[in-house]
Amino acid sequence: MTDFEVRPITAGETRKLRHQVLRPHQAPDELVYPGDDAAESLHVGAFADGRLIGVATVVPGPMPGIADEHAWQVRGMATLPEFRGQGAGSAMLGALVAHVAGRGGTAIWCNARTPAVRFYEKMGFAAKGGEFLIPVSGPHYMLWRAITPGSKAP
Repeated sequence: MTDFEVRPITAGETRKLRHQVLRPHQAPDELVYPGDDAAESLHVGAFADGRLIGVATVVPGPMPGIADEHAWQVRGMATLPEFRGQGAGSAMLGALVAHVAGRGGTAIWCNARTPAVRFYEKMGFAAKGGEFLIPVSGPHYMLWRAITPGSKAP
């Protein structure tokens, strides 16, 4: 397992990796997600030897089908392929969970690409419903996890 430095970054700093890993068919300036600029949102980067190798964002937002005004959504989580499975994603998600817990959030959720489901399950998330298709991005599952004060990623 590699040691990564995880620290806050700007929304703009997430876009090159969002483009490279998640949406190569779109230009980086097209990858502005809803909530990116909200004051409560958090963008984090994982750095290896000073190089940005992963990004993740969490924004306040309700989970579809659940009436919970204190839910937060993980968006645009991406790690360069050569660094996957080494702890960067876990470290970033841990920072997002702590951020949500520190702001009174009660749930954290995401639309995860099917190949990423096992990662999220290891981090305490559970699927809500079955697989669905997001045009251009492919098959996904909605995953969620309850948040309690002081919550941290497993």
